[in-house]
Amino acid sequence: MHHPFFLKNLPRREILEKVRALYPAMDIDAFECYMALLEVAGELLSVNEAQLSRHGTSQGRVRVMIHLHRTPGKCLSPCELAQRMAVSPATITGLLDGLERGRMVRRERSSKDRRSVRVRLTAQGIRSLDRLMPERFRLVSRLMTPLSVSERATLVRLLNSISAKLKEIAPS
Repeated sequence: MHHPFFLKNLPRREILEKVRALYPAMDIDAFECYMALLEVAGELLSVNEAQLSRHGTSQGRVRVMIHLHRTPGKCLSPCELAQRMAVSPATITGLLDGLERGRMVRRERSSKDRRSVRVRLTAQGIRSLDRLMPERFRLVSRLMTPLSVSERATLVRLLNSISAKLKEIAPS
């Protein structure tokens, strides 16, 4: 599956020079950098989706299971999950429905307050993570091999700078 911003055949510098003739405010170097970043992001998302789909899951579902797994008692309320993942309650409901059908999580009602629901990671959910995560870590390590440790640190710092600018320009 490809994301809508998965890009192929990015414009070459000569084409960008022609575009700048029409739009003089264009910073070609900035635009090239931006387009390369979008292309790599799209490719990373495609690789990520392909790996997760081989395991019959999605990024959202894995995130839910990881949040539950690293929580003492391995359970949270749907509201807590939505807040931690910065998604809407409707999104969490959909993710939990799928995870519950797959027996990865279980919703439990409080005996004291039947309106109160806690979501618990099941033993099957833990086994699923235990199968998936080592493969994911190997894939990420393999993807990052072209960069040295210091280049990785630099890349993280640079991406964090772009992220901070994004938040400044378009706060969520």
